[in-house]
Amino acid sequence: MTKFDKPQKGNPHQLAINQHTFPARSIARFADASGRIQLQMKADGSVRLAKPTDSIFCARRLWDHAAETLFCKRIEDDFQRLAGLVVGGLVTRFSQQMTHVISSFYALWLARAQIREQPEQDQVMPGIWPDEARTKDQEERLEKNGYAFSRGNVFPARMINGAAIRTLVGRHLRQINPTADWGMIHASGGEFVVPDWPFDHAFVPVSPTLALVNNSAHQRLDRAAMGLLNEQLRRASRRYFFARNFASCP
Repeated sequence: MTKFDKPQKGNPHQLAINQHTFPARSIARFADASGRIQLQMKADGSVRLAKPTDSIFCARRLWDHAAETLFCKRIEDDFQRLAGLVVGGLVTRFSQQMTHVISSFYALWLARAQIREQPEQDQVMPGIWPDEARTKDQEERLEKNGYAFSRGNVFPARMINGAAIRTLVGRHLRQINPTADWGMIHASGGEFVVPDWPFDHAFVPVSPTLALVNNSAHQRLDRAAMGLLNEQLRRASRRYFFARNFASCP
């Protein structure tokens, strides 16, 4: 496991620490009136309430600040704007640009889940002239401004993971985009479960009763079909899955 590299006391440069794999804004669409969702752990079946900001949804400074606040945020913001229009019924067909936004979001979710599961470690770069020694404050100022740095000839894991996220998103997009054709799936019999690991069939949950699925026509799922899909989503999960209310999830 990659060691958590604590920032300076008080985090004076406001570096990104808790990094969601599935965004808090997306989780919030599944929250009940109290602002919480129901979370079930796969290991023991225990169920508890959780807020979208709960630490279970987050990696701890696993990739660098620029990757989180620039690269990832841009993809998230584009998707959240579109998701708001979809939930509001203002978009019923996806343009080529909208299709790219959805595909990029799914690719980002998958990339971050993969990095969280198998993060890189600090790496020695042979043949690289050792960089100058810096104070922690100097390192944090560099990271805040989007610069990578090394400690001697060792690159911190989060710099490598940040680069890996960009690489993985591009790789997944090249696999998805050539045939991408996202459809809206409305639940007419129950609500969706949300896995902690992106479903293989490019499934993006948007709200308790709405999801986007690649290479699928717009359709409605009755309770029997929802039961089959939710069972697949539960199996796809690694550590946990959540929903607004499990009693509503066949």
